[in-house]
This record gives sequence, structure tokens and C-alpha cells, in this order.
Amino acid sequence: MELLQILYPRVCPVCGQLIPINRAFCACSDGPAQHVPADAVLCSDQDAIRLAHICAPYYYEGIIRQQLLGLKFHNQTKYVRSLSFAMAQQVSMVYADVSFDCVTFVPMTQPDIRTRAFNQSALLAQSIAKQLFIQCSALLEKTQLTVPQHTLNQSDRLQNLEHVFEATDLCKPGSTVLLVDDIKTTGTTLYRCCEALKKAGVHDVYCVCAAVTRSPSPDF
Repeated sequence: MELLQILYPRVCPVCGQLIPINRAFCACSDGPAQHVPADAVLCSDQDAIRLAHICAPYYYEGIIRQQLLGLKFHNQTKYVRSLSFAMAQQVSMVYADVSFDCVTFVPMTQPDIRTRAFNQSALLAQSIAKQLFIQCSALLEKTQLTVPQHTLNQSDRLQNLEHVFEATDLCKPGSTVLLVDDIKTTGTTLYRCCEALKKAGVHDVYCVCAAVTRSPSPDF
């Protein structure tokens, strides 16, 4: 195993540093969970990408970052339960006065799902929907393979996802939807998904992620 790690060194997908042989993740995953206050402003008028409604229980740091990387890249679905529980709790606090018709999630293309074996955002959404007693439906589909967002700058990220997401026949005009994703960095992906839902007649979209970055960084 050590020889393989020497020949094929692992690089942290976020910070770009080499991951030591004796670690599953690099040191930037160390540290306790950093909770996001329920009244935190996660999107302001000064942001390049403006989301009307966004909440998350954690900042993308420490052990939460480690769990999300494990979920995304190492098939560690064991973290879905705890992450989705925290997300559902945050939704109940931040969106207490909102009545949702449906929970949905950021979609992936079929080739991407086959590569990863699952859509982590869908797993989180399904668990959240059960906890909140709301129907979970695939209201969006991703129609094209795209260049990884973290390789692009801000303007290119928006263009990269333009006309990529489309609403499915399950989308009901006039409904209020809870949109689920794992990580919010620049907000580009959520913005484009909201755009597609609104185009299909959805009245309002509220977003929830497991974690958000404190400042703009490459979007996943």
C-alpha cells in the first residue's frame, strides 16, 4: 500500500497539498465542527452571486470538511445521517415560517453517478425529507457533462453551468421548494438550479447545504 501511495501520491481536492501516507485527509481537515449561527447572513447584496435564501448548519472546516470529502470522494455514506439531521434542524430554525411542497437536490449526470455510485446531494435530500415529513422528488436534471467548477474563475463558472440544468415533469408551478446540496462555496451551482426551477414556474426556492465556506473558494 505504501509503495502505491509513493508512486501515486494523493492530493487534497480542496487545498491542493499532498496528503501524508499515514492520513486519510490532509491537515486542513483537522479541528472541531464550526457551527453556523441560525441568524448568520450567508449571502449579501455584495456577493457576485445572489441567492435569495440559503442556510447551512456548518462551516466547511475541520471535521465537517473531512466528513464531506469522505462522502464525496470515498463512498463514506455513513455521514449522511448526522449531516442531514443537522441540516434538517437548521431548516426548521431558519425557515420556521415556510411551508414546503417538496424537497429536491442538485442533480448529476448519469455518467457522473456511475463513476461515484451515488449522488450525495440526493442522499442528503432524501434523509432530510423523511425527517421533515416532506416529499422528495427529482425536480431537476443535469443535461450536459461540464468542466469541474474548481478549475474555473467566477465568470467562467457561471458560463460553464449555463443552460445545463432543466426542470423535470415533476416540477409543479406555484410550489415552494427546498433545494439541497452538500457544499456552498461561490453559490454558482445553486444559482443555476434556482434559475431552472423558477423558469419552470416554481414560486420560491429555499436552499440548504451541509456546509458553507466563509469566503469564496472553488465550487464543487
